[in-house]
Amino acid sequence: MMNNNMMNNMMSNNNFNNNASGMDNEFLSWDGSFVAEESQFTTLKDGDYPFEVTKIERKMYDGNSQKIPNGAPYAEVSLRFDGGEQGNTTVTERLYLLKSLAWKLTEFFGSIGQAPVVGQPFKPNWNTVVGSHGVATLTIHKYTGRDGQERSNNQVKKFEKGGQPPQAPVQPTQQQAPQGYQQPVQQQQQPVQPQQVPQQAPNNDPFPGAF
Repeated sequence: MMNNNMMNNMMSNNNFNNNASGMDNEFLSWDGSFVAEESQFTTLKDGDYPFEVTKIERKMYDGNSQKIPNGAPYAEVSLRFDGGEQGNTTVTERLYLLKSLAWKLTEFFGSIGQAPVVGQPFKPNWNTVVGSHGVATLTIHKYTGRDGQERSNNQVKKFEKGGQPPQAPVQPTQQQAPQGYQQPVQQQQQPVQPQQVPQQAPNNDPFPGAF
């Protein structure tokens, strides 16, 4: 039997998942409009493709896997791959926060430019994951759907090194004058000095006009 703590955790996890996917499950109106989008389920050929991280959600695992224990935290990241003429596709990848899968975390963060060093402690910057760019190797995974038909999708085989974190906005810089250009020198006008009229010597002759 489940205790109260287990039931509360399951309810909180369900509420979190429902809230996280609420935007994707939003109903459309018969008389309303919608934003046109291309299919996100194009299957690309095996190979290396550039991607951008478009979304990340923090979740808790609740399943029947023998490798992943229940309650394990993981990040579900949406990767949008550019297949050129083949089109674009979105692949969802899970990054489990388990010591046994630290190699995959190292691989992922190294592919988006955060560059962890093997053998050294590394603290991921989760806040800058969305918008990061990288390159990954995709393979084609074939499976049988619930309707009995054979289907296929892409899966990430390996994350490659050398990606880029989100670019910070560029600050405007002052335009510099071309090399060799000299700024014109403003000449200061000297104040005009009033012209001095030569003064006549005083006439000391007591008898002006006398011969």
